[in-house]
Amino acid sequence: MVVTQISVSLVLLVAALLFVRSFRNLMTFDPGMREGGITAGFLGFWQSNLPPQRWLEFKRELLDEVRATPGVLNAATTTNAPLLGSSWEHGVRIGAAEGDSKFTWVSPGYFDTMGIPVVRGRGFNQDDTATSTRVAVVNQTFVRRFLGGVDPVGRTLRTVQEPNYPATVYQIVGVIPDTQYNELRGKTPPMTFAPASQLPAPGPWTGMMIHSNATPAAIGATIKRRLAARHPDVIMEFSDFQKDIRDGLTPERLMAMLSGFFGLLATVLAMVGLYGVISFLVARRRNEIGIRLALGAERGQVVSMVMREAGRLLLAGLVTGAALALLAGHAASSLLFGLKPYDPLTPIAAALLLALIAAPASFLPARRASKLDPMVALRDE
Repeated sequence: MVVTQISVSLVLLVAALLFVRSFRNLMTFDPGMREGGITAGFLGFWQSNLPPQRWLEFKRELLDEVRATPGVLNAATTTNAPLLGSSWEHGVRIGAAEGDSKFTWVSPGYFDTMGIPVVRGRGFNQDDTATSTRVAVVNQTFVRRFLGGVDPVGRTLRTVQEPNYPATVYQIVGVIPDTQYNELRGKTPPMTFAPASQLPAPGPWTGMMIHSNATPAAIGATIKRRLAARHPDVIMEFSDFQKDIRDGLTPERLMAMLSGFFGLLATVLAMVGLYGVISFLVARRRNEIGIRLALGAERGQVVSMVMREAGRLLLAGLVTGAALALLAGHAASSLLFGLKPYDPLTPIAAALLLALIAAPASFLPARRASKLDPMVALRDE
């Protein structure tokens, strides 16, 4: 029973450490862009009855008014708010290479707003208009995937025709580092950014990323008041970008909390079980221990004898539990982030923690046995 308890406890403790460390990795992971101080916004103006030819100009007006808001350091529009689950993909061709790339249309200043450096070439500017040459900025994964690492600046890519999105040729003008796209998990996909002014099928809405020196709640309220006074028909929603990302980690947080709770509970039960069994064995061997003491056994030898028996139980449980933990970790590998299921540090730490907790549970009965009066033990027998 004790061996089984220790085995199960080790499995649960290893699982708890894996999920807690995985959650910590997610919380501290750098997605390659600014998270703090960013407010994510959505503005819809379909109730304003503006003609489609005015949509692009109106989006620029809204953006200019947001940028003029006190406390706003920078702002840009985007068709896709990163790391919040949404996704848009286009088929692309570059020479003989073809495949899929994530596509996002952004306004000038987007990379500065999100703290993403342009490592080669340039970003977008006001000269990139609806009538100018179609241009694009790609990430380093795109360069490796489609160009084999060759300098892409000046090369052209062609998108595959889709409804409302005709086949279009873009000239690559810049390269950015790899960043996460729609979530923290997963590998970085090939990514292509194009100017918002060149979006083939714009709608009466826009996403917006706002960098400010005020809290997202405060800046969002300020922008709402400012825009509502001038554009009462515009629908506005603002949220804390970093909080939205953290809220997306709720399943991982819950898994870490539950596994930690059950791991702690199992460890306590193993300690109680080991203490109970060792106490029971000591009680059954009172006569033997009394005789040993009467024949001159040292009290330290009695303690060592009892501790060795507890150690054998603990060792058997840890060996069995380690094998089971390895299998359980492999089964849960898809739920982990930044960790291998066979990561040696985790089972070693769990085994040491379990041994440290089990030591006093075994030592207390052993110490009590060493203080046994031999005459009392033999008289009772």
